[in-house]
Amino acid sequence: MKNNNKPSQLLFLFITYVVVKIVHYLAGFAYDPFTEGLLTSKLLIDFASWAVVYLLVYFIVKKASFSKSASV
Repeated sequence: MKNNNKPSQLLFLFITYVVVKIVHYLAGFAYDPFTEGLLTSKLLIDFASWAVVYLLVYFIVKKASFSKSASV
């Protein structure tokens, strides 16, 4: 069996979910597409926050895994 040390996309999504929920809670941001509708500025804020946090998590985890594999 192949030993794969690369982090999975599921890990990125889970970390992103937790960080976005914490940031939204601390900022007082609440968006419910079922009651507020889909085409609002809050939807853009929600998507943008998910995208920014996902990219940050992705690059941080990749950087950490790259530096770990370089030192071995």
